[in-house]
Amino acid sequence: MLLMTLRDLQYRARRVGLVTVLVALVLTLLYLMTGLAHHLNNEPYDALDNVGASSWILVEGVGGPFTAASALPLSVEATLEERTDGVVEPVVVTRGALAAPPDNDETLEVQVIGHRIGALGQPTVVSGTGISGPGQIVLDRSLDVDVGSEVAIGVERFEVVGLTSDSTVLAGQAFGFVELATAQQMAFQTDTVVTGFVSDGGFTTGDGFSILTPDDVAEETLGPIESAVASIDLIRILLWFVAAIVMGAVIYLTALERQRDFAVLKAVGASGRSLGAGLAVQAVVIALIASITAAVAATLIEPVFPLPVTIPASALVTVPAIAVVVGLLSAMLGVRKVNRTDPAEAFS
Repeated sequence: MLLMTLRDLQYRARRVGLVTVLVALVLTLLYLMTGLAHHLNNEPYDALDNVGASSWILVEGVGGPFTAASALPLSVEATLEERTDGVVEPVVVTRGALAAPPDNDETLEVQVIGHRIGALGQPTVVSGTGISGPGQIVLDRSLDVDVGSEVAIGVERFEVVGLTSDSTVLAGQAFGFVELATAQQMAFQTDTVVTGFVSDGGFTTGDGFSILTPDDVAEETLGPIESAVASIDLIRILLWFVAAIVMGAVIYLTALERQRDFAVLKAVGASGRSLGAGLAVQAVVIALIASITAAVAATLIEPVFPLPVTIPASALVTVPAIAVVVGLLSAMLGVRKVNRTDPAEAFS
């Protein structure tokens, strides 16, 4: 029966190939949507890991530095140091429009983070060095800016001295790390106010402040893009329905075309179960070939996709597995047609 199934696939190779390509296109989109959702859900967690703090201290009632305004006097640093066994360092978080003059008129919104040089809050760089003074900036490499180039944020000009990796939030807004005093002037026009503080220790009390863990900040940062992630998840579900309809339609057409063949085989003793299994094997073959093709295509498209995409390794296992299940379910119409075929039709 397996040999007959393979022969049937060979006989209908053109149709099977076309369907496999169609399903592969659907699964390619599915891989990319899975990678996009994975990136968006993990983006703030990875970005906050680069800051290196275990606690964020903001104005009481503020849930995160990237989604709400916060301002604290720098003078409360001493008070906070008394409440923790760790280091406390001030930070400024503000937004700015980054441009790479002189040949680039395009501006990109970035999250500017001001920190003391060499202190907690300074990120891990993957290229170049950290900042050593005013007029310098460390950017995320997703901005496609080279070390040594000049950029501008508003009226401030900076030399790019280093690059970080995975330092973005809110669907691609990159971090730009600058010296604390510069960020204070950009955000508050004074050196006596900061957005908040970061610490590598725990706090005995948080009275008067919001004491947040990196996970708290990350969850708050995901809030503005929750609807976008939910839309992506809905699209993923719809893509599975499309794949199921395409495979199911082809398997059902195959069952209709081979109805007389099935009747003959049943008349000579073949069981409906074994004939139905042949159709199921066809669905599995299409699903597996389409999944492999889609995985290769998605990997090639991933670097040039307009939005940041990180296809998890688990998707390379779960998508083919689900595709096989969807293929088997979609083949049920064809299998039912086989089981209902009357052997007497072979003599009609």
